[in-house]
Amino acid sequence: MFVPAKDLLKQAEPALSTGVRKLDDLVGGLRGGSSYLFYDSGGFMRGLIPPLIVRATLQGKVAYMNNTDYYSEKTLVEPDRLAFYSKREGLDPESVFSRVYFVAAYNELRQGKAVNALVEMMRRERETRLVVMHNLARFLPETKDRKQAIENLNGSLAPLWQLAAERKIVLVITAHASRNDGWTTPHPAGSHMLWHLASVMVFFRESDHGHSVQATLVKHPAKPTPQSVELFQGDDPLMGRVTPSFTQVYQELIERLRRDFVPMLRDAQHREAFEALLTDAWDRERAAMSNSELALLLDALNLTANVHNKSQLARLRKRLDTMEERLATLESR
Repeated sequence: MFVPAKDLLKQAEPALSTGVRKLDDLVGGLRGGSSYLFYDSGGFMRGLIPPLIVRATLQGKVAYMNNTDYYSEKTLVEPDRLAFYSKREGLDPESVFSRVYFVAAYNELRQGKAVNALVEMMRRERETRLVVMHNLARFLPETKDRKQAIENLNGSLAPLWQLAAERKIVLVITAHASRNDGWTTPHPAGSHMLWHLASVMVFFRESDHGHSVQATLVKHPAKPTPQSVELFQGDDPLMGRVTPSFTQVYQELIERLRRDFVPMLRDAQHREAFEALLTDAWDRERAAMSNSELALLLDALNLTANVHNKSQLARLRKRLDTMEERLATLESR
């Protein structure tokens, strides 16, 4: 019995979004059962993967595998970055954390063991929607036996790829681009098996001026290749829009608080306290807040206000201790 292709498309689950509209258009979204190899020559993955993980938790759970030398490279997904994008998506960070499970391989010998552990967890977690294998070929450049390392890499890739295909799970693999391989579009680091099993391959190259990223579709089952698009202008590749400066966001938030929050305070002293915080703490510590990397500016305001209040309390306590000492001296006379 033949089933029309249009009926199969209707039955298919909606594709996951990468968060960048032009990238979604380029690859056709992230489809369950397909594998995507994203590789770059810079740090673009640091911005692309965390918000992707956050969005995927809306549809199910996420399995994450990190391949990294613990002593020389930080993990790609830090909790504060997940919290940052959770809040930007209007989600509770704790809820997002509870839907992500992970393993880590800190050398090529542990890579296979880490994969086996992740596969076991995936078999138990039937709601898994996305698998991310970060920097799968991380250990190849430093290996003493490249042939064995390639076999280990393929052995790590195969069970995850097979299970993801069976369960209709989106598999995203990240890698660095190979260096000086003589091709106009560099090949990804890794093995021929990795390139073969990937349904879609995309290479990301940052522009010379650093304000845009060119995404080149290297492999796709239904689209001509290569074809390229410029993904974004400005500082933020994650949401496909320009990120306003900290000063702009700060000023807009203060104006909004003055308009919508301060007038509703019943106590006049509270309204005066708001202006005092603005003058004595927030404006003075704007540089520290802009460098805090907290998820929301309001979090930075609260932290700075608490630091300021603690400072004021310490000053008052010191004055009170001095006055009590003087009072005790007078009473003893």
